[in-house]
Amino acid sequence: MSSPAPDARIIALDLLHRLEKSPLTLDRLMEQTLEAHPLLDQRDRSLVFALVYGVQRWRSRLDHVAAGFTRRSWHQVDPTVRNILRLALFQLLFLDRIPAPAIVHTAVDLAKKRVPRAANFVNALLRSLLRQGVDSVLASPPRDPVAALALETAFPPWLVSRWVARDGLDTARRRCQAANRIPPLTVRINRLQTRRHQALAAWGAAAVDVSSTETSPDGITIESFRGPIQSLPGYDAGWFQVQDEAAQLVSLLAAPQSGQRILDACCGRGVKTGHLAALAENRADIVATDNDPRKLADVEVEMRRLKVSGVRCAAVDWLREPLPDGDIFDLVLLDAPCSGLGVIGRNPDAKWRRQPKDVARQARRQLALMDVLAHRVRPGGVLVYAVCSLEPEETDAVVAAFLARHPAFGIQPPRMHLPAPAHRLVQPDGAVRIDPAMEPMDGFFMVRLLHHGVSERLY
Repeated sequence: MSSPAPDARIIALDLLHRLEKSPLTLDRLMEQTLEAHPLLDQRDRSLVFALVYGVQRWRSRLDHVAAGFTRRSWHQVDPTVRNILRLALFQLLFLDRIPAPAIVHTAVDLAKKRVPRAANFVNALLRSLLRQGVDSVLASPPRDPVAALALETAFPPWLVSRWVARDGLDTARRRCQAANRIPPLTVRINRLQTRRHQALAAWGAAAVDVSSTETSPDGITIESFRGPIQSLPGYDAGWFQVQDEAAQLVSLLAAPQSGQRILDACCGRGVKTGHLAALAENRADIVATDNDPRKLADVEVEMRRLKVSGVRCAAVDWLREPLPDGDIFDLVLLDAPCSGLGVIGRNPDAKWRRQPKDVARQARRQLALMDVLAHRVRPGGVLVYAVCSLEPEETDAVVAAFLARHPAFGIQPPRMHLPAPAHRLVQPDGAVRIDPAMEPMDGFFMVRLLHHGVSERLY
């Protein structure tokens, strides 16, 4: 007798619960969840994605609405009940395919299964909302512009306050709004196996809605794609990797060359590793390191899929047990661990996981990594520093502190290494900054540092 099909809403509820307890990111937990439910059909997979990411995008606004229909303190409500209500409210406020009575019925049923004593509370709250409407709660926003923007866009007040103080209310609003839009699927063509025009033709023939990215020469945007990425033509042949257009510019700025010895110091799952190898035409000696052996196992699998050669993986914690001192490189890429505040659009859980102290903590770690890696760059070689953050502590301040400590390095003008459409992103100080408030890409900062061996600056 076959087991019943899993319910997408129960899966979404369980995933939200795990997200509150686990240090793992939402995308990693989502991956684990879908692997654990291989029989889930594509429609239900899409619903799980929509529900969980939607709740995370709009969580504080959903909480504000829910709190307006109960006399209890919202923070004293059982965590499972809070998530049941968040799921229901997200569907009521942001989705229009499911009738409201069905949403209420499902929420009450979930409560009966998970927190039976709260079923009447869930039912009463949702029916009050349907009778009175959300305007009874949202019609009078806070007078303080920071608090009003935080409520409007469902962002933590501390982060809105930081952005408003630095960049002004309008830019902060655009950045928050950009992060709340569902980002398209963007991939980067693997030049070792195909070219962009070939992939566009193949996917167009397969009725996939695709277009070329404007800034990266290898990027393709895929709209409204609902299937698993493995179902795209060319996946098994290594035609592409999923990568946002902004992140693609990091390896282009690094400009790896055939014959170089290259270090990808925090390689993660090897997306930039694959790009470096392709740009060097599979003729570079690349060492890919990370402090998580599980990620390195994924890198090795990914390099085989991409038909990449010349990559050696090594488990390294650069702040504790670095490679031997004599190991130096022509090119070092540090895609550094950071707050991730530039990629909230893809990782909305970061809004609620991050605290103000995290920015300074990450900056200290980034500078420590740069100090260590500076000694791995040969004279005449290059260190590329990149973070998916625009916070000054993690960007300008880290680079300024590094240059003060290491006068043999200087910022190298980046335009000769970037495609012409990316030149608009180059700042007067020689860094590349991509702000989602201004560009349809993730937020990134990157800089190319040349080890010139003397104390004068290049930029």
